[in-house]
Amino acid sequence: MAKPLIGITCNTIGATDLTVKMGIGAPGQDFQGLAVDYLNMLQKAGAVPVILPITDKLEDAEELWSRLDGLLLSGGNDVSPKHYQERIAKECGTLDHPRDAYEIAAAQYAVRSGLPLLGICRGIQLLNAALGGTNYQDLLANGFEQHTILVCGRNEGTHCVQVERDSVLYHIFQCEQLEVNSFHHQAVRVLAPCLEAMAHSEDGVVEAVRVKDHPFAVATQWHPEMMFDSDQQLKLATAFVQACQAGRG
Repeated sequence: MAKPLIGITCNTIGATDLTVKMGIGAPGQDFQGLAVDYLNMLQKAGAVPVILPITDKLEDAEELWSRLDGLLLSGGNDVSPKHYQERIAKECGTLDHPRDAYEIAAAQYAVRSGLPLLGICRGIQLLNAALGGTNYQDLLANGFEQHTILVCGRNEGTHCVQVERDSVLYHIFQCEQLEVNSFHHQAVRVLAPCLEAMAHSEDGVVEAVRVKDHPFAVATQWHPEMMFDSDQQLKLATAFVQACQAGRG
């Protein structure tokens, strides 16, 4: 049986002196790129990953999405608050409007077409905004604990999340508590109407959601792809890949 083909959204990387010094570009040249962890995770789970280019030619993009068995919304910069009708706060980080537009269209396509979807970090925030929810622009400014934890390795769990019993996430992990990593300062605030929360951090931040009445559309605030040596965390990618395989008919 052929392995499922899963598209992964990527980051845009503006022209910098560093790329020229590294010998991979010319002055003024922009790039698009992705952390290798995402590719490794999906390959380990049994899929064939492909990096999706960000483009404003959405008709061409939809032609590509229609050939996929699954979509992964990757991590990255902040989602613009304009997508949930808020003024940009001073704590908001770097924005990428072309990427926002591309990923919102991709997320909406996956939801209406039933394409299996996995969102990670920015991916949960993007999915929420794309479907009508709002996000915290900065957790510390809104009274939460620090969620950007850089003193440990990216593959180390740094705090616990409580998983809702009988949720999709509970059935995947078979436990009510997970130790996860944490690299974010924004998070879901008001859930989109079609989303359901499946896990929360100790201080109440939404850490995982699913799209109701969808074959498989799950997003986490933590980074399972970075926890490359965790058999437990690989269970999420494996469940995603199995849903992509099942969707092939």
